[in-house]
Amino acid sequence: PELGLNELLIRVDSCGICGTDRHIFSGVAPSSIPVILGHEYSGTIVDLVNPSGNFKIGDKVAVDPNIYCGQCKYCRKGSVNFCENLKALGVILNGGFAEYSIVPTSQAYILPDDFDLSIASFAEPLSCCLRGIEHADINPGNSVVIIGGGSIGLLMVQLAKNCGAAKVLLIEPDQSKHVLGIELGADFALNPKEENLFDNIQDLVNGHVDVVIECVGDRSTIDNAIKIAGKGGKVVIFGLTPKDQSLTVDLQYLFHKELKIFNSFLNPFTFQSAVDLLITKKV
Repeated sequence: PELGLNELLIRVDSCGICGTDRHIFSGVAPSSIPVILGHEYSGTIVDLVNPSGNFKIGDKVAVDPNIYCGQCKYCRKGSVNFCENLKALGVILNGGFAEYSIVPTSQAYILPDDFDLSIASFAEPLSCCLRGIEHADINPGNSVVIIGGGSIGLLMVQLAKNCGAAKVLLIEPDQSKHVLGIELGADFALNPKEENLFDNIQDLVNGHVDVVIECVGDRSTIDNAIKIAGKGGKVVIFGLTPKDQSLTVDLQYLFHKELKIFNSFLNPFTFQSAVDLLITKKV
């Protein structure tokens, strides 16, 4: 298709495969079909039409796929992630699993000329993690437990350290991810199948966990997150569970611990921060 006003033609360099892509492909997540998937991507501008901003052919860019309308009641009060007219590249509109992609200028973020575009493709998942970290509200000296050592969990490990966490524990069954987790800032890596997992956690954090970030999206790991969090602690349920998966919680248990439990949805106003963290190698 021909480019419209304030649109860029991007030659895609790389695109991450998100769990959402797998869900769409298997028919358990909504999208517009047919559509080219892929929403974690970066590339180079090869054509443009009257762009707003300082874009030029040859610029390297990272792409924020989430396009907010700016007009609905949620957008007008700053809660853009709940936009009633949300469109997303790679979900509703054609995305990054292609050689070329048409991207509105509002969704493109310019990168340094020498920046590795394969790293730039992490900007979108990192921007979502930043929303979760906002909810976690980690204070310097806090003890933080990250459940799940996939790409998201490993990003969370680094963000928790950047926030000043004194101790970061990664819970993950894969030993190779233990190694990565420690390399990226975790102080300890534990296997969830250990018999004395909860006792070991308590020993390592001197009896109190301030924040738990769940990055798996499974009923059992969410249940563990609630059990691990200390009194007055915070739990961020970041992992996306399958449809219709519910959780039974002992309300007296919650009452006595006075836990704060958060979910995290999309990436409101966090994409530029994600790009900056990657460029400065803080992540």
